[in-house]
Amino acid sequence: MNLTKEKGKTSKGNFVQWSLKYQNEFFEDFLKEWQRLDSADYNIPYLGNEIELQNVVRATNVIQNHKITSYLQNTYRYENSRNEWKITLGSRFSYHQLASEFLVSPRLQVLYKPITWKRDIAFKLSGGYYIQPPFYREMRRMDGSINTNLASQKSIHIVGGIAYDFIWEAVSNRPFKIISEIYYKKLNDIVSYEIDNVRIRYAGENNATGYVTGLDFRINGEFVKGAESWVNVSFLRAREAINGIQHKTTEIIDSIRVPVNVADAPRPTDQLFTINMFFQDYLPKNENVKVNLNFSIGSGLPFGPRENNLEYRNAFRLKTYRRVDIGFSFQLWKEEWKTKKPHHFLRFTRNTWVSIEAFNVLNAKNQASVNWIKTLTNVEYALPNNLTGRRINFRFKIDF
Repeated sequence: MNLTKEKGKTSKGNFVQWSLKYQNEFFEDFLKEWQRLDSADYNIPYLGNEIELQNVVRATNVIQNHKITSYLQNTYRYENSRNEWKITLGSRFSYHQLASEFLVSPRLQVLYKPITWKRDIAFKLSGGYYIQPPFYREMRRMDGSINTNLASQKSIHIVGGIAYDFIWEAVSNRPFKIISEIYYKKLNDIVSYEIDNVRIRYAGENNATGYVTGLDFRINGEFVKGAESWVNVSFLRAREAINGIQHKTTEIIDSIRVPVNVADAPRPTDQLFTINMFFQDYLPKNENVKVNLNFSIGSGLPFGPRENNLEYRNAFRLKTYRRVDIGFSFQLWKEEWKTKKPHHFLRFTRNTWVSIEAFNVLNAKNQASVNWIKTLTNVEYALPNNLTGRRINFRFKIDF
């Protein structure tokens, strides 16, 4: 790192970082999968005395892959009595042996902070070209075969943000921070995937393009000394278009539901909004007794039918996610008590806590995914797979 000081309290410097990594991957996979559909003691399809298994997949895959990755970046910092600049310029390099793919991904980040302003505000703008070399699971097609020519997934990112540090006198005479970011990501060479129960199934092909755009807002600080709390609100839209497929949705026109062509469909991660809150406090006259409250709510994730999720892709959504957790912590010992309690039975530790927590206090039936059930008449129903209900957790923590 090179740092110089000039007259008038001007400083500037450079910090160069680099890395080189070699990775040898070896995969040995034995795959045996099948489905047997049963409805009211009848096998589907019904063939009398014969039983026919569906979606039979048998494969033995042994592959080896070599990857070389590296990065080089320089952080330039300039500060005077009026402004502060921090510019990071760099690039990552990667070589993927199976697809004989060599890629360069440059990126840039600029941070600007006006020092003369009365308010402590900083602005950030960043962008770059990002790549994600494929791992084995992305290479494996749904029929069990391996696509060794699978290219890396690529995206172009643009992110703008603002950070504001302030004292919220009406709430607490302590520092708070607001961080807000807006972003757009253009996705290319996507490997599409679907959620089957709790398993992710990749297409094994670079068969889609898409985009992600969103807005994040976060405020965090200490309502009371030593107990940080925060609130986070996010809005997101993630869309994709499968190559060669005309995606459709349905709309009600003149009281009739009709199909309508659309340019793209929701990705499995498409979640319109999420709100998360974490709050900590302690007894006014006893800081050794703390309470924390966690609250989360988010719109449902999209999903589609198991066997035909292309045209009307991810047309359904899970129920809204909601969860409340609460916990109480009691500090039994800390080092500062040694002079007052020299014979305490926990004096051999630095800190000792005991806590009791209630997860999912409202016992909400949040859905993780669905399980498709087919009847004898070939009608499918989506039965929810619910996450864990209310749980009580007891914890004893010792720091040495």
